[in-house]
Amino acid sequence: MSLNALSFAVAPLLSHDDDPHWKVIRMPFAAGTGPALATMQPGYLVKFDTARANVNPALATDDAILEGVIVDVPNDPANPADTSVAVALSGSFNLNALKYADGTAPISVAGLNRLRDVAIFLDAATKGGPFAP
Repeated sequence: MSLNALSFAVAPLLSHDDDPHWKVIRMPFAAGTGPALATMQPGYLVKFDTARANVNPALATDDAILEGVIVDVPNDPANPADTSVAVALSGSFNLNALKYADGTAPISVAGLNRLRDVAIFLDAATKGGPFAP
């Protein structure tokens, strides 16, 4: 099976750091009153629910409780009931690729400070074009 645009989407989440030190876990996603799982993309910010059993979408009003970055969403046609997302709890990321769960950017200063406090470091990596041979 070959890769195509429907099954493979590149998300430039890595910073220019040579060792990103990502700690990634897979957690169930519960939208609550926020955006639905179907709209989530790699690079969107999340928070934990009060029981710390699920992750919820994080908006600008959640700056004080930001917890992680989605790095993978469910994409298995054979398992449509899968609601888990891979979440990075620490590491270095491209600041230009991260957004709140509703797709808004940039992240506020309070949000950047909270992410730094939970060991998520952001670098304003330069945008790249197509690779030259």
